[in-house]
Amino acid sequence: MKKNENIVTGKTKSGIKFSIDRRVKDDVRLLYWLSKVQDENTDATTRNDALFALLELIFGSDGGLYTFMNEVASKHDGVADGESLIAELSDMFEVLQVKNS
Repeated sequence: MKKNENIVTGKTKSGIKFSIDRRVKDDVRLLYWLSKVQDENTDATTRNDALFALLELIFGSDGGLYTFMNEVASKHDGVADGESLIAELSDMFEVLQVKNS
């Protein structure tokens, strides 16, 4: 069986292992949702909705997102808060070589 060349695997600084399709970094939806998450002029509800849309895009399903949130909680004293999610996501973006502008 040929290994999928589009899959990037890595580990965050806290030790969360992940596998992500590298093509997601070229998906315009990533840029769209990331810009919404980072827009400080946008209300918190919209930013939170954008964060979850971004995470679902990256992980491909609610199941993948739920697994990620549980992993974040396990590495951050049982809580998957927004700051911890974004820190873990930033580590993943480094591996994917996504520019955070």
